Amino acid sequence: MTDLPDPPAPPTAPRDLPFDIDLRRINLSVGYVALGLPLSLAVISVLTNTCFNASISHYYYSRIGGDILVGALSFIGLLLMFFYSFRAPGREGCLGWHWYDVMLLKLAGAASVVVAFVPTTGSGCTYTGEVARVFLTDAAGSQGFHPPGGTVTGTISYDFWASFAPIGTDVPLLLQLAHFGAAGVMFMILGYFSAYVFTRPNSTASLVAGNRKDRRNAWYRVLGKLIFAVVAVLGIKALLLQGILPDGTAQNLAALWDSLRLTFVFEATGLIAFGLSWMIKGRFLPVFEDAAARAQPRAA
Repeated sequence: MTDLPDPPAPPTAPRDLPFDIDLRRINLSVGYVALGLPLSLAVISVLTNTCFNASISHYYYSRIGGDILVGALSFIGLLLMFFYSFRAPGREGCLGWHWYDVMLLKLAGAASVVVAFVPTTGSGCTYTGEVARVFLTDAAGSQGFHPPGGTVTGTISYDFWASFAPIGTDVPLLLQLAHFGAAGVMFMILGYFSAYVFTRPNSTASLVAGNRKDRRNAWYRVLGKLIFAVVAVLGIKALLLQGILPDGTAQNLAALWDSLRLTFVFEATGLIAFGLSWMIKGRFLPVFEDAAARAQPRAA
């Protein structure tokens, strides 16, 4: 009898991977990065004795803060887009999710990446000697290249999208709209998740005696409403400055608003609320953990 070839090896099951995939740790990672982003940017300004930017987005033009901003938003965006699959609804930790919740989460992730890579315009600061990461138009010369030595000269610009001017004069405006629109979409979806998705029963432990679901839900609802309030305030401010108020009044309001760094304050508030919501989802403190999910003592 002819020997048959060995059957192909079965595909590697998730349990055979050399690491654990823990949904709570993923939630905590998203939460910690979101919470840490505005705090780290503020610390950068203090430690480097540089300008405190008018908004979180303007830290794109900070030589250190720009790397933190793009890295943090990319990390959050990629996790939201690719970690949560359409098979998540009905599984432990996502029992109350629907397919469109996953779709919205992926949209929020894509919006986060757009915010990172479609920067805002303007310096965001009145600089007094410190060095910023800027772009040059009409650049000429060389430094440390061939021929060696010399300097690079040009006109300093904070409009990254000026490079697209040959395509059309409206491109920078369209990309500004993309930046602010993506930021609004991201915050609105994250507020929806905090107020309406995380409040559903999403784990078996939240359905049995000793659960602390009501405690978590109270926080989720407050944090979700806070995110919605941030979007509303920033949206109203934009409307007032762009067409409702007379030019002189709008300029005075904009000057006062920027001097108080209110855009940064509100954006930081929204990010901190988002971060805390996901940290609670990851049970970063024992007070949010259900009794059924806690490790039980061994019998004597």
